[in-house]
Amino acid sequence: MKNLDLTSEEFSNLEPFRVMEGTIEKESSMYHLPDENKIIKAYNNSDDKYYLMRKLRAIRNLLEYTSKTDMPELLTPHGFLTVDNQVIGAIYPIIDAYTARTYLYSEYINMELKVEILKKIGTLLEKIKNSHPKYNAAFSDVHIDNFLIEDIIVDENKNINDISLVACDTDSMRILDSKGNPSYYLCDVEKLGEIGKYRPDCEGNIIPDFNSDLYCYNMILLDFISKSNYVYCLGVDEYNRYIDYLDKINVDPNILSAFESVYRYDMDNLSPLEHLDALHDINEEASLQSFYRKQLLF
Repeated sequence: MKNLDLTSEEFSNLEPFRVMEGTIEKESSMYHLPDENKIIKAYNNSDDKYYLMRKLRAIRNLLEYTSKTDMPELLTPHGFLTVDNQVIGAIYPIIDAYTARTYLYSEYINMELKVEILKKIGTLLEKIKNSHPKYNAAFSDVHIDNFLIEDIIVDENKNINDISLVACDTDSMRILDSKGNPSYYLCDVEKLGEIGKYRPDCEGNIIPDFNSDLYCYNMILLDFISKSNYVYCLGVDEYNRYIDYLDKINVDPNILSAFESVYRYDMDNLSPLEHLDALHDINEEASLQSFYRKQLLF
């Protein structure tokens, strides 16, 4: 790893790196590194020693994890940034890619490609879960803006052979003693804590694990199906009414079983990954707006 040391004046003159519209960036600010194809992720709370220690530990664990496992999809830092000899962030390569959101919510992208992207995200989450048990790894901050589509590989007949996906914000992963930063999907700790399988820590955050990763993955799918971004905000009763509605309009029962599992007390969460081809048949009728409209009518 190659570190970079700047003075306060040099740092203040760095050009901000514009993240894509809709991307959520709360804990850090991004800057372009002059003359290099790299960006700086400067932590907004770097003056908080406890927070900074957690981030540095997370990166240390991430680098060990990726060195011992086959995880080329995980974006890792190339070094640390210090300003006046104080570490304030990490240096990452610039990825020539668009976020999954760009593809999933574009009217110009066909459903086949959208489904393959959703499969790729789910496959990576399962790959992390099934990696070396020593690391007890979970992606933690699961949402579509943390997955970048670097390349789409097609054959001579334009059939999709593979999708090159890169996962960013990997310094939020839970690995070894890194606590991980949970996704915004997990913000309603009171609601989730009552379920039992989502465990709050002493700071009031859900502890990331495969159940929480699958909760977020199912919410990504539900946002996509419902053409909204707030299914996770629904109360449990209203959520279940929406799932019942999807059942009535013949959404695949295997996918619905996964959706139902996230608020079940008596089972771990299910992944709908193997059944996502059924999403090809999803239409406007599955939207949350249609659900509410039909509730008003009947």
